[in-house]
Amino acid sequence: LAPYWVFTDFLKVIDELVASAARFAHFEVRLHLTATTVIAMTAQSISPSSSSVKATSEIYEEALVLLEQYDPELIKKTWRRVDIHILPIAVLLYLASYIDRANVGNAKVLGMATSLHLTPNQYNWVLSIFFLGYVVFETPSNILLRRLSPRWYIPTLTVLWGLTCALFAVVQNAAGLIAIRFFLGVAEAGFLPGIVYWMSCWYPRTVLGRKFAILYSTVSLTGAFGGLLATAIHALDGTYGIEGWRWIYIVEGCITGGFGLVSFIFMSAYPSEAKFLNATEKHIVQLANEADRAQHDSESFNGKQIRSAFTDWRTYLWGLIYISIYIPVYSVILSLPTVVVGLGYVGTRATLMACPPYGLGFFIVLIAGWTSDRYGRLFYHYVGAIVVVMVALIVLMAVENLVVRYVMFFLVMFMFIPVSICWTWLSSNVAGSNKRAAATGLVFSLGNIGGTVSGQIYRAEWAPRYVQGHAINIACYAVALVSGFALWYSYRRDNERRDREANEKVAAGTLVGADLGDLGDRCVHAFFDSNTSSDSLLLGTRASDIICDIYFSSRLWTD
Repeated sequence: LAPYWVFTDFLKVIDELVASAARFAHFEVRLHLTATTVIAMTAQSISPSSSSVKATSEIYEEALVLLEQYDPELIKKTWRRVDIHILPIAVLLYLASYIDRANVGNAKVLGMATSLHLTPNQYNWVLSIFFLGYVVFETPSNILLRRLSPRWYIPTLTVLWGLTCALFAVVQNAAGLIAIRFFLGVAEAGFLPGIVYWMSCWYPRTVLGRKFAILYSTVSLTGAFGGLLATAIHALDGTYGIEGWRWIYIVEGCITGGFGLVSFIFMSAYPSEAKFLNATEKHIVQLANEADRAQHDSESFNGKQIRSAFTDWRTYLWGLIYISIYIPVYSVILSLPTVVVGLGYVGTRATLMACPPYGLGFFIVLIAGWTSDRYGRLFYHYVGAIVVVMVALIVLMAVENLVVRYVMFFLVMFMFIPVSICWTWLSSNVAGSNKRAAATGLVFSLGNIGGTVSGQIYRAEWAPRYVQGHAINIACYAVALVSGFALWYSYRRDNERRDREANEKVAAGTLVGADLGDLGDRCVHAFFDSNTSSDSLLLGTRASDIICDIYFSSRLWTD
């Protein structure tokens, strides 16, 4: 368990560097408490004749007062304890999942293609087939996760895909490689949406951006650390008569399986079930989440909310956004070692030269997570990062100088920011844990359709400059910009409509708590915030803001 605790200490340093989460958590909760307490009292003066509003506001205000009475040091200690037990598990498992799906690129360069006599077309199908299994099983897997428990389901998936990864070592031909890649996709399908859902059950929305940034920054580490690890493991080439590329799968698969077994011991499904928190600390986490969006981790399985995820048109718009931003990410991750070969590097040198750009990607994702939580403006982060990547891809298409082209790959790493931002944006904008679980699974499933395309983008016949591949990725980002703007604008328009309707209902005294239950974020009182900073989100005083904070606190963010 020593590596686990060493990694825990590492995450402490990263969390302080990027977010100062422990120092800010109490301030953010108290700020929300002060604002929503005033809002609750204002609501009673607006509609004193509505007994349901008064009763609910009194209960909600009591919960807020209870949280405010806790000692700041205790709140700080509680969230540090949550970070120590949640973030290492999420980061290590996600790192393992990306290494296990992306190690095929390093294995190819280090001898797999020659050993199995792979043609370029066969290798492209090896990359794509993974996502077919992923797409088919991702949504039902996340619904099953909600039906069962993350405590057992996520570690089980981890052990299964670790074993599958290790079995790559027995593959003898292209057909076997394609088949086992499909089953690796099936085994990993439920993990990513599951881990995103699990984290959203622990953290309020005001800090999710930082936490997801820490999680997604591991994708950058996949490129940097994964290449170094593969090169080191390849040194075992010939040991016990086993080729070096086969050792890559054996070692990395066993490491993943070990992470899964450790997760069985340390993972807790929800705050109410956490053995590492005492009763007071559990209450603090519960009240913080209720103050953010009236979220109860004990909410029972609700088929009506599950179905609402499939009938909400925004779910499919989110799916289009995810497709358009995932295609470039997956195509670069899976193909960068091969593309670097086009710059004149071969073998282990090619895998090592692919590492430095990912190092920059690691830090910019962390910085973007901090700034998005600190200043809001999620949509602006999203657009800015996409524009940087598009410019870098255009330069890659136009310039032949190898040094300039290599430098552009550092700017291409801004591609990770839109994905991390969208995790926060989506998780914050789907109300009700049942709908959020189903919608997250469906959106990720739709997004991974892009993965089936990504393996076909950097084709061997387009080497060494891969102009066509870069052009496809530019087109994807153009779609992402249009889709993102459409989503942002739809939220903004809905805010105006819901504000008018909420004012009318408050004036008429016809709003009751039951209006909010099964409708989730479709309720007219669930608000899509159109402000540009997180501060204005917390301190809004419109009538619809008041109702939302009292009953549901599920205002959804447009930027």
